[in-house]
Amino acid sequence: MAHSNTRQPILTFDWATAETLAMLDIKPFGVTLLKGYNTWTSGELIPVGTIDLGLTPMPNLELMSHIEPSLILVNNVRLSQALARIAPTENVSLFPITGAPWTATLDFTMALAERLSLQEVAQRFIDESERQLSRLSYRLPDNQKPIIIAQFRDERHVWIYGQNSLLQGVLDQLGLTNAWDKPTSHAGVSVVSIDELPTIEGQLVIMRSPLYISTISDRLNHSELWQNLLSLRNSSTVYIPVDYWPLGGLPSAMRFAEALVEVLEDT
Repeated sequence: MAHSNTRQPILTFDWATAETLAMLDIKPFGVTLLKGYNTWTSGELIPVGTIDLGLTPMPNLELMSHIEPSLILVNNVRLSQALARIAPTENVSLFPITGAPWTATLDFTMALAERLSLQEVAQRFIDESERQLSRLSYRLPDNQKPIIIAQFRDERHVWIYGQNSLLQGVLDQLGLTNAWDKPTSHAGVSVVSIDELPTIEGQLVIMRSPLYISTISDRLNHSELWQNLLSLRNSSTVYIPVDYWPLGGLPSAMRFAEALVEVLEDT
C-alpha cells in the first residue's frame, strides 16, 4: 500500500529524516539542500519530484507557505520555533548518537514511524536490514584487520568516523573493529591531519566522496607527500564508493554496509 499519495505534504530539513520517510513510503514533499543530498546518494533514495527548499539556515519561506505542509521536521530548535508560523513543526534528529549507534539508528527509525503510524512498515525494514547485515558478515575475510574509515575534508585533512557515528553501528553489526577510538564531534567524526595516518594501525578505507572525486583525488595523485604517507603504512588502503550519506539513517547505513563488504572481500 502506498502511503505517499494519501498524506498531506511533509517538509524536512534533515537528510536522515528525509531518506527514512522515503523508506517508509512517505515521499517528503520538500527537503533543504536537496541537490547536495542527491549528489551523495546518486539521487536514488528520495523520490523524483521532491522540492528543494533552499539552504537549511535560510529556507525559502514563501515557497514553504505556498505548499501548506501538514508537518515540518527539523533538526534545530531555533528553526522549529521560527517555522511554527507556517505549520506544526517538530525537532527530530539522530545526532548526536548516545549509546549503541545501531540501536540509536533503529530507535530513530521507529520513533519517526510511530509519529506517522507506520510501525509495522518500519519493523519490516528493520528486520530485513538485520538479516542482510548477517548475510553480509559471512562474506568478510576471517582475518580482517581493524579498519579506519576516512573522508577527505581537504587535501591535508580527513574526517575519521568514530565510536558514536552512524557507520560505527554498521561495523558493530558486521563484527568489524573500528581502529579509531579518539574523541569525536557530535556527528561522530574527528578531524585528523593526513600526516597522522601512517601511525594509525588498521586498514585504511577512504570514501570516494563527491569532493574526493571532483577535486581531491587528482591533487593526491600528484602529491609526493601523499604517496610517501601511503608507503609508510603497514596495512593496505582501499577506496569505497559512495551512494549514501554518512550522517544519514537506516537507508544510508545499509548502502554503506554493502559497499564496505564489497571492497573488503576483494582485498
